[in-house]
Amino acid sequence: IYKSAAGDFGLCKQTNAPNGMWAEGLKTALRSAPRYILLGEIRTPEVACMALQAAMSGHLILSTIHANSVPDAVNALVKYAGSGGVSEDMAYELVAGSLLGCIHQILVGVPKRLRVSSLFSNPDVSQADQVRNIIKSGKLNFATVMESQNIKMLNGKPLFMPTKY
Repeated sequence: IYKSAAGDFGLCKQTNAPNGMWAEGLKTALRSAPRYILLGEIRTPEVACMALQAAMSGHLILSTIHANSVPDAVNALVKYAGSGGVSEDMAYELVAGSLLGCIHQILVGVPKRLRVSSLFSNPDVSQADQVRNIIKSGKLNFATVMESQNIKMLNGKPLFMPTKY
């Protein structure tokens, strides 16, 4: 248990995967109703499905997945989920509805330098979002959106307009 500067108490709990069964470890973690879940790596269809379901129910899931690019990472997540018992169309819907961002890192050149590419969707799911629409379509061509977002970030501009209430 820890106390933050705001005086709030919180609990940090590590859940082990019994016998390497990561899906069971994630189920155990979800029983404690966490806000945030740091999930090592998505390597199985069961874990992908559970991570997407947890994200759709309001948990912030931070995880890794091996891929060569941002579109490959999104596609890998969809494929894992699609092999885990949901249809591919439903997998695209789940990913579109729950993905907030994807950051791809790679070392290139000599000497090795870090190259980072990223893609973010609007956290306000009630607002129209080009990234979510692209994912739902199944045609994962993010090049234009990623370039536009990169230019905005380099110029210190917000990626999404704030919601007015």
